[in-house]
Amino acid sequence: MAETKKTNPNRLNLPNILTLIRVAAAPVIIALVLIPYSAVWFIILTAVLFLLASLTDLFDGAIARHTNQVTNFGKFLDPIADKMLILGTLIAMAGSSKYAPIRLILVISACIILLRELAISSIRMVAAKEDGTVIAANFAGKIKTAFSSAAVIAVMLEDVIFRNGGLAHIHLLSYIMLIITVILTVWSGISYLIKYSTYIDVRK
Repeated sequence: MAETKKTNPNRLNLPNILTLIRVAAAPVIIALVLIPYSAVWFIILTAVLFLLASLTDLFDGAIARHTNQVTNFGKFLDPIADKMLILGTLIAMAGSSKYAPIRLILVISACIILLRELAISSIRMVAAKEDGTVIAANFAGKIKTAFSSAAVIAVMLEDVIFRNGGLAHIHLLSYIMLIITVILTVWSGISYLIKYSTYIDVRK
């Protein structure tokens, strides 16, 4: 009688591996952004790597749901990986000489995103401590993350595509994409606060 192979429930599954790849890619992309080298091929390479890392966020969730491999580890790590990649890259861009003309809007965007992430992370910690609830990303959060990734790529490539100050010579595309990102960030943050308001009820 042939032995039946048992699946180890503690083994990392494919969705979690994809999330870990995003975690590993974040410091590499941050380093590439900070390198003071502005050749077109180098910027395109950085943007492509960022895009590939961002796509793992799309596939890890889809695979986890389709194959019934959703885990608390994945719910915990996925938003952290997103923060490392998107927020880390935005902060690096704000400190890079390559993006000096739009440094102010990058700093403002990064600060607002950081404040939102701190608030939501605090709610996650309270929920986990109170009743063991693991708060996964909701629809608003996913839209915010997807658009934030698109905004980062747009900022990276605007000068490559339009040259000499970007669209309208004032980096108009970057400003528009970052402003929309901030709006979506605030919207998603409010949606989390409303949905999980019971965890921050002042009467408790």
